[in-house]
Amino acid sequence: MIDDSNIRISPLLSFDFYLESYHKLMLQLKKEVDLKQIKSLLRNDIDHNIQQIIKVEDYDALVITDLNQAIVWVNEGFSEMTGYHKKYALGKKPSFLQGAETSKMIKRQIKEQLLSHHRYKGAIINYRKNGEAYRCQIDIFPIYGSKGAPTHFIALEKELLAA
Repeated sequence: MIDDSNIRISPLLSFDFYLESYHKLMLQLKKEVDLKQIKSLLRNDIDHNIQQIIKVEDYDALVITDLNQAIVWVNEGFSEMTGYHKKYALGKKPSFLQGAETSKMIKRQIKEQLLSHHRYKGAIINYRKNGEAYRCQIDIFPIYGSKGAPTHFIALEKELLAA
């Protein structure tokens, strides 16, 4: 027989499980909102693979540009990460986030990949509205329309925190 007089259930432990589950649910809901807004922007002309990437990949911010790299949409995470309001970013090129410590070589690599409609994945130094530099993992790839031609670029961005 088990003596349960010394067994104690920690409310913090159960709260931790609840909080972790809640956090996962909130991330899933944010991704669903992002996807719904992107579908609306692109008039549902979005490849299933891109939908899966948005659902599965870990990101802080999403940025969609036209083929000339002018920003046409950003998610709420963009404002949280950069400090810039969504409306401020619209029409600008993502390069407005770059500054003195941003590598010219990386900027050139990104430009070359996008001009040839290829995916680019790497890290870059960007700057927040308050001037603070941060390392940002970016994964940029073209969005192809139903006619098979690229129509936009999408960037999944994640801040890389120092270890």
